[in-house]
Amino acid sequence: MGLLSWLGLQRESSFPNLDALLRELRQALPDDEGVVLRYIAIVVVLLGKVACVDGRFSRKEEELLRALLAHVEGLSAGAIEAVCTALEGKLPSIHEQELDRCYRELKSLCDADERARVVRLLIQLAAADGAPTEAERAEIERIAEELGVPLEEIAPDLNAPPPPA
Repeated sequence: MGLLSWLGLQRESSFPNLDALLRELRQALPDDEGVVLRYIAIVVVLLGKVACVDGRFSRKEEELLRALLAHVEGLSAGAIEAVCTALEGKLPSIHEQELDRCYRELKSLCDADERARVVRLLIQLAAADGAPTEAERAEIERIAEELGVPLEEIAPDLNAPPPPA
């Protein structure tokens, strides 16, 4: 069953890119519970969404995403490569209803502190290659609002204009 099937959105074959991501995670972490795989998949999707929102997925953003994935116990270098390959160029095609389901699921899986940690990861990723772009800031604001995370409390300077280059 693919991520979107699990989320109740579509049949498994309707969204092969996200199905591929969950399949890679399931193959890489066969002993982990489904809820853990869903959590990882949703966080990876949100990280990818922020990384790609400005139209580019920089080398530094990819390096940080790989480093974050390396912290997942049991995820080998080959599995990290497979997850990144499954993401490459496919996240801009995620539909709003897919994201809405991801937000609802993340809110049901995590308490407020964990959701704030996810938003901090998004901010860290956006800043990996310098100050977050306007598009990245707007996407982080949107995700934080959807997750019920008071962004002004965890990153009050996110909306400040980036320093001059």
